[in-house]
Amino acid sequence: MFKWFVKMNLIQKLIVFFIFLIVMPILLVDWLVSAKVATISEDQMGNTLFQLVKTSHLTLDRDITSMDGVTEKLMIADATQKMFDLTPLSEYERFQLYKSLDSLIAAYSTNYNFSIFMPELTERYPFAPTSEAQQKGVFYAANIANMAWFQDAIEARGSGITRTINQLGFNPTHLKTLAYLRKMNNISGWDSLIGVLVVTGLDSLLEKDLNSLKIPKDSVIALVNNNNEILTSASHLEIGAKFELPSPVSNSLEGVYTEKEKGSSWLYAFHTSSVSDTKLLFKIPVSSIIGEHLAVRQLVNYLMIAYFLILIVLSIYFFRYILNPLSRLARFTRAYEPGRPLTIEYHLDRKDEIGLLNNAFIDMTKRLNQTIHDKYVLELKQKEVELTILHSQINPHLLYNTLESIYWRTTIEGNSESAEMIHDLSMLMRIGLSRGKTLIQISEELTHVEAYLRLQLKRYNYSFKINWDIEEDAKSFLIPKVVLQPLAENAIIHGIRNMEQEGELWIIIKTFDGKVEIVVEDNGYKAADMSKLNAILDGSERNTGYGILNVNKRIKLHFGNSFGLSYEIRPEGGTKAMIIIPATTEET
Repeated sequence: MFKWFVKMNLIQKLIVFFIFLIVMPILLVDWLVSAKVATISEDQMGNTLFQLVKTSHLTLDRDITSMDGVTEKLMIADATQKMFDLTPLSEYERFQLYKSLDSLIAAYSTNYNFSIFMPELTERYPFAPTSEAQQKGVFYAANIANMAWFQDAIEARGSGITRTINQLGFNPTHLKTLAYLRKMNNISGWDSLIGVLVVTGLDSLLEKDLNSLKIPKDSVIALVNNNNEILTSASHLEIGAKFELPSPVSNSLEGVYTEKEKGSSWLYAFHTSSVSDTKLLFKIPVSSIIGEHLAVRQLVNYLMIAYFLILIVLSIYFFRYILNPLSRLARFTRAYEPGRPLTIEYHLDRKDEIGLLNNAFIDMTKRLNQTIHDKYVLELKQKEVELTILHSQINPHLLYNTLESIYWRTTIEGNSESAEMIHDLSMLMRIGLSRGKTLIQISEELTHVEAYLRLQLKRYNYSFKINWDIEEDAKSFLIPKVVLQPLAENAIIHGIRNMEQEGELWIIIKTFDGKVEIVVEDNGYKAADMSKLNAILDGSERNTGYGILNVNKRIKLHFGNSFGLSYEIRPEGGTKAMIIIPATTEET
């Protein structure tokens, strides 16, 4: 495979690269993105459906719990409470009580059917019809053994519950309905008589709320109880039938779940209410959520394939249009040797990028040849400059060696004071050279400034005093050379040289927090102009103060802007110069 690829020409290689590095990756990315979008769409639809289920369930709970208020009014009505009074009455009076309560129930039974079951009064009201004869009313004769819901209502102790029961009245097929059940309470406190208030047709009321929800075709909406019995449905499911649910849905209180059934994927969104002890669920085919997305995705894939085929054909044409002049330029490049004159100059009349590239390359080769020639001339001149610099270095060394010879000659002749001055000047010259180094140890810098101060003491007939306070550990740290001498010179010239034995100079070096503080201060009688000194240090004052400006700049160049030279007035009089540098022994 690799050998076959190597034997291809450039156009064939570009086509292979185009297919494998552009076409196929884009198709793969399109497939991955489409799959991810489908998953995201499914998740977003699931979350949306869950919120819809949750909101709808709250509406159903509100409808169910609204029965509490209605049944409460019916139970405390005078016609209802008289049923708990077992005072002996004539048959006519009992009929009037029955008729009054039956009329009250009929008035309540507008949207759904209200019924009252009081089996303990069967003998007192033998003329009342049974629940097999009509769908609503007051029923005294009832077969409690066949009505498990009756005992559930009694055990609820006055709380309303929902149950699926057989529809009242003529019901040979045993159709189910959702009923709201509540044990009747005697407000007089006498509770030996037991009755149950029943509201049937609640499933039709809840079904209206569910029918208002717009969901895809083939979807299912159902309200079930703890036993997964259907209480009501917007999908024409049988009331009371078992709804087969996957275990994660059946055993969870709420959420979104996807299940495969017979080759199809279904999305379940469900929510459980602790108020009505029911579970509302949506069952929606996943294809209805992302079906249109899959169709669009397939169409896009076909369009992309057609687009890439057209693009390949057009690319072959453009490759030939581009590669032929590039191949010619490549041959010219292989034949070119820098520094040699061009034998052939092939200029293109094309105004596009290929023509510009070809012509620019020709011009570049000419400039490169000229640069090589100029570089050769420049290297010759650089060698001449290096020789001149080396020759100029001979003079300081010659002066230093001559001073050493004069020092020994003066010592031999017995003129010790002159010999010491010559020796100090020799030391100044030697430390100034410092073997070409820019950073020296503080101990070397101290030797340099000591030699300078000895010369100044002799020059001014020892008219001032020098105080030293040097921390021994600080001597090994590095400092730019010749920074103390300009500060000491300023202190002498501008401060203490004319004070006649009263002038004092302090040189103090201390370390703190990884830094070195160097202080040169004097007790000069003349107050220094701080604003001028600061202007010199920040460069705004020109044509003066070159020494301290040079010191400050060199410190900042070596160690950064957080270090440098500063001035302040001494409280006792005089001027104080302070240098802050890092405590380092490495030149880097």
